[in-house]
Amino acid sequence: MVGAETTMKIVVTGATGFVGRHLCRALGTRGYQVRRALRSAGVAADADDVVVGEIGPRTDWSRALVGADAVVHLAGPAHGRVRDDAAFFSTSDAGTARLLEAMEEADLPVMVNMSSIAARRAEEEGDGASAYGRSKLAGERRVSGFAKGGGLLAISLRPPLVYGADAPGNWARLMRLARLPLPLPFASVNAARSFCAVENLCDAIISALEAGASGAKGAGVYEICDAETVTLAEVLTLLRAGAGRRAHLVPVPVGLLRSGIEAAGMHQLAEQLFDPLLLDASPFAERFGWQPPVAAPDAIKACSARKSVPR
Repeated sequence: MVGAETTMKIVVTGATGFVGRHLCRALGTRGYQVRRALRSAGVAADADDVVVGEIGPRTDWSRALVGADAVVHLAGPAHGRVRDDAAFFSTSDAGTARLLEAMEEADLPVMVNMSSIAARRAEEEGDGASAYGRSKLAGERRVSGFAKGGGLLAISLRPPLVYGADAPGNWARLMRLARLPLPLPFASVNAARSFCAVENLCDAIISALEAGASGAKGAGVYEICDAETVTLAEVLTLLRAGAGRRAHLVPVPVGLLRSGIEAAGMHQLAEQLFDPLLLDASPFAERFGWQPPVAAPDAIKACSARKSVPR
């Protein structure tokens, strides 16, 4: 890993989001200079922050990229919170294209783009996939095309659900579920799934930045995840163990559980709870000499240390 002596300046988009906050802290701890590219001035807290406004095909990146050495592109509409398909493509496709054009103008050689495992489904299903996944796939292709221009390192990472004590969305729902003082009907849910601790994701990003600083070149799309897979039953057991509680899970037929959750309109949550999802991070690990620094059981248990759960 890069030590405190490094002076690389990293531009981070999406810096105020869940992953962005953790990444900016990790970069600072390891000696990087961080410039947050922000949508609005209301969250600016550092003299080096730059407000770029909404990220799209006309974003002015000139001030944000001055003096920078690399870009980590995390910004994008949150899956499940955006109802307008065009918004996904405006940010993840056209917005990424505009950022890459500005990077080329500024002669910036390193880009780490945050995609999603949803892009894998878009590759497999084409137009039948979600707009979110298709827009992420389009952004990946923009990044790969940029790298193939020569002399550059530009890669995209495909994580599954990223978790941590302050994670929003479906992980926060799982934490709230684990905190209920009741037996939970998930003892029979044994589909293995890959997840990614936010600490492991940030460490992978920094490994790629270090490689770029050392002169690595080329394009690539990489799955990134914890070394261990876990089931829903194991996640809930670990979350309760982290709070010093017994698992208290009871068996209920998976089909019955799934029907109830889907009837409530939570199809994505049902998929994430009951369907297997296996990722392979070995290509990234081999290329960048990376191993997840945090074991999934330890990271999941640590989530229970937080007193409040994000919405």
